[in-house]
Amino acid sequence: MQGVVFALMSGLFIALQGIFNARLATGVGPWLSVLIVHFVGLMGCLVIYSFVRDRKIGGFRQLPWIYASGGLIGVLVVVTELTAIQKLGMTWAMCLLLVAQILCAFLIDLKGWFGVLKKQGNRGQWVGVGLMLAGVAIFSLA
Repeated sequence: MQGVVFALMSGLFIALQGIFNARLATGVGPWLSVLIVHFVGLMGCLVIYSFVRDRKIGGFRQLPWIYASGGLIGVLVVVTELTAIQKLGMTWAMCLLLVAQILCAFLIDLKGWFGVLKKQGNRGQWVGVGLMLAGVAIFSLA
């Protein structure tokens, strides 16, 4: 149940972050917006980490280097999301973002990429993907 709560909270935060970042970018531009957002995030993380300290930095050396690129991916997420919101509007941008995110996650599960346990796709999941794509098509026509 805790995972469901965190997933729902994450969805809420993604939507709020998207609109806040898009509004910030209208005032300062997309790249300065990304810089400000990540700087504020870094400061927040440093404060939280100073109290929590849930892991030691030495564990970082045991992981594949590619996982450190999550920060760069975060930069790309923020700039592409805020640009999509500015160009498409909040709902349409979030609709496409969610579809892309779910399809990518589904492929990662099917292929077992990045150390994820490989899973077989079943008929219901494929129907779900089709319904999701149909939903996007219907949404775009409305």
